[in-house]
Amino acid sequence: MHNTKIPAREIAFDFDGVVADTFRLFVELARTKFGVAIDYEDITDYDFLKVIKMELSDAMEIIDTLTYRPHELDLPPNLGAVDVLTRLAEISPVLLVTARPVGEPIELWFRRHAPQIRPGYLRVRATGENTAKLEVLQKEGIRYFIEDRLDTCHMLAPEGITPIIYDQPWNREDNPFLTVKSWEEISSLIRWQGEESLSG
Repeated sequence: MHNTKIPAREIAFDFDGVVADTFRLFVELARTKFGVAIDYEDITDYDFLKVIKMELSDAMEIIDTLTYRPHELDLPPNLGAVDVLTRLAEISPVLLVTARPVGEPIELWFRRHAPQIRPGYLRVRATGENTAKLEVLQKEGIRYFIEDRLDTCHMLAPEGITPIIYDQPWNREDNPFLTVKSWEEISSLIRWQGEESLSG
């Protein structure tokens, strides 16, 4: 991986925390709807209800809104995500694999935030649980997956799929995986048309 760049058809992406800045919006909604102050950098566990003080019912209300109506909210893409995915879709259909229970809200979100991606060049696979991502990625012939959940990365790596961590406060414990901090870094890993391998 360090010698050759990733072919467009061999890479896929998680949505929440990678493409979309979902957890930052959760923090904002917790503040505005329920008066709960959360420091984003304090979300040091993917199972964030373990590390924040908030009523479970209030948290679940926000999660349901984010899950089923992200296209109706001001859920921003992470900086550079739309540009890179739009460019990628010109080469090969983009695949997103999410543990969300339904994929349509993500498709609607993309119509709002990336209408320039042509119909059929964005595919969303909603697995309902993180452990089911492996089967989808294997069936699709994916060899590299951008993910923010460490447990998923540890599950994928022994099965021949190279996980790449998108840096977040909840995935900074020691791990053996490549970490990217921006979509600019993700772009630098992809083999764009006319490129063959990393120089040097």
